[in-house]
Amino acid sequence: MDLKYITVKGYLESLTEKNELNRIFPILLESMGFVILSKPTEYLGLPEYGKDIVAVGVDDDGTKKRFYFELKGGSDKNITDSNFYGKDGIQDSITQASYNKYVSAFPEFEKLPLKIIIVHNGIISGSVQATYESFIVATQKNLKKITFDRWDISRLTILFSEKLFGQYLLVDPNTTKLFNRVLVNLNTTDGVSNDYYELLDTIIFKENWIQTKKLPRKWQLIFETFKLIGFVIYTESKGYNNLEIAKRYLTHLVLKFWFWILKNKLENDKKITVYFDQIFNFYYKVLLEYYERTIPIANYKDGIYCEHGGRYEQIGYTKRTFEYFEYLCFLLNVERHYNHKKNDSNINKQLVHLINNNNVCSRPLIDLHSIAITSILNLFIEFGEIQNAKNYLNLVLNQIQFTKHKFDYLPDANNSIQNVIKLIVTSVKPVYYSDTTSPLLAVLLEYLVILDMEEEYKIISEFVKEKKIDLGIFVPHHSKNSTSLHLIKDKDNDLEEQLFSKSVDDGYQSETRLTKLFDDELNFLEFKERLNNKKTEFEYEYRTDKAGYFFLRDLAHIYFQTPFFPDKWRNNIEQ
Repeated sequence: MDLKYITVKGYLESLTEKNELNRIFPILLESMGFVILSKPTEYLGLPEYGKDIVAVGVDDDGTKKRFYFELKGGSDKNITDSNFYGKDGIQDSITQASYNKYVSAFPEFEKLPLKIIIVHNGIISGSVQATYESFIVATQKNLKKITFDRWDISRLTILFSEKLFGQYLLVDPNTTKLFNRVLVNLNTTDGVSNDYYELLDTIIFKENWIQTKKLPRKWQLIFETFKLIGFVIYTESKGYNNLEIAKRYLTHLVLKFWFWILKNKLENDKKITVYFDQIFNFYYKVLLEYYERTIPIANYKDGIYCEHGGRYEQIGYTKRTFEYFEYLCFLLNVERHYNHKKNDSNINKQLVHLINNNNVCSRPLIDLHSIAITSILNLFIEFGEIQNAKNYLNLVLNQIQFTKHKFDYLPDANNSIQNVIKLIVTSVKPVYYSDTTSPLLAVLLEYLVILDMEEEYKIISEFVKEKKIDLGIFVPHHSKNSTSLHLIKDKDNDLEEQLFSKSVDDGYQSETRLTKLFDDELNFLEFKERLNNKKTEFEYEYRTDKAGYFFLRDLAHIYFQTPFFPDKWRNNIEQ
């Protein structure tokens, strides 16, 4: 047997729960040109037996028909005596589907011939096969314009191989090799494999996009393949009982797809974004499942701490916690967007509880921990919970001062966890450890203005002066008021295209001074006035925002570890 068929068969057999088959099967039907009128989740618990999926499509004989698909998976994937005769079994499902009408406004739906298909990712037992065939023949004799079929693991393997996998994913030895290596190595690294990067690039960039009114079938198949890859990764991750894997790989998938959309100026093309929405919604559900599993643990005291982490946990606990809060804040922003901010009170309480129980989230080790800190502060501000924002900001500032006073170091501005580990282990700063400058402190000083914390500003400005700390904030060259556009190095990608494909460094360090003239100190009101004047230092019109996906930018900053641009917090400055 061809390696492709072995791979696909093995994957389909690995779907051990019915809802996994429920999710993957519609992708196949869509790739085959079926118009799906209902999916399993839409009728869960309703009397629609034998109609897990209702669709309209062209049958093998070339005739347009109605299709009722009844899916049997999990413990029922093999047809046996027990699930043939049992309640909600095969016999019952076929009978219900045959005699209970499905009402649809689809043009001439009732006039189309009907085909009822049992779909199961297993086999039929020899002891029941003759009974099954006899029942089908007898039922069909009593019904007009209704036919029956059964798609088992063998038929599904052929269909998935030829209609979906075989179109773009396993179409040649290279993609087959890449896909297999991705699956084999999923649980061997904390990152995302180079094979996965190459696999997605090979699929999405294999064809050049040409604008058309109707989406060509080859592009439909490419997008369906992306959906399928995401589901395969998710399924394999569950097999390892490690949704962290799915979180990493699906994040990259979402960002890669959106980068391609931006690159081809398709962010407002509904026939494209409908596929992106499907992939993003699946990713959103995976994130929800990830946090539903982990938040009960994280809510314990030091819940994100790993008891078996050994000495590494001195760093690992903090690193893990900041990353946990980065993705959590992203998820909360997505939820608030789609739920119209109806649950802000509960979200605020949950966030406070998690911070209190994992207080290392106020102890930044590297400058890029500013992403989580900024996200938390912005959420509290948007909730209207200003005191919570002040409390958290004070925790962070106090920790930075304490560490500098007692151990003489600040968060590493070079953002190297390896450097931090060497420092903690040896008590000696590595040569490439950088803490003479602090972009993080510069950001936090601006939050002191936003939150009107004058006394704290005086303390921190004295601290900065005493420790001779340089302050600066990364500003991209791409601002609409920029005078440095000529310094842009990446001429092939605009700012957003860079943001969604790599860590952005196409910019400059904008110095933050706490003095005026020569050595005169800048008081709080003077610093506030200067900050107000800098509010327009970086302004950019994001295509992602205009398309309604503003929250995606946060995901790109998190994944590619690009510090937030100044507009992320300066929009909170009151004139």
